[in-house]
Amino acid sequence: MLDGVRMTMTVLTEDEFRAGALPPRLLHVLTLSGAGALAPLWCAPGLALPVPDAVTYADVSVRDGVQAAVTLRKQLLLDEPDLRVLYKATALLAKIMLRMESGAEYPADDQAVTAFHHRRPDALGAEPGDVRHDRAGTERMAAAVLRGWLATLAPAPRPEVTGHGAA
Repeated sequence: MLDGVRMTMTVLTEDEFRAGALPPRLLHVLTLSGAGALAPLWCAPGLALPVPDAVTYADVSVRDGVQAAVTLRKQLLLDEPDLRVLYKATALLAKIMLRMESGAEYPADDQAVTAFHHRRPDALGAEPGDVRHDRAGTERMAAAVLRGWLATLAPAPRPEVTGHGAA
């Protein structure tokens, strides 16, 4: 902790980066930084941040979307969900869906939640409010984001039923 702000350090090799073996938040931040949409607070002089190619970014986003959706389902099934985990997974899945639908990037969790709400109000009212600290609001937003994700999935093909003796 640095003055109340949680900080972490992640060390990656260039090969791990190129393979997309990054945590979702790091991939997102590096993509925004490398594209110039988010300025790093500090970096070595002359350092050019690598930008993942579009295919890697899309593949990793889908993988992370699936993982976030599973996390949402697990949390929503608990009697006492972990509000922080629920909110973070909700924001991550909202970011991924907004990126896939419109190409829009939202660096902050609250920006993504608000943007998702504006695109799909889903009976949540005029504004989502500060759902980060409101259990009922976070659960409603998580359920709305999860419904949005599930609605994008194509139904599995039904097996063809044949009658007895059919050739």
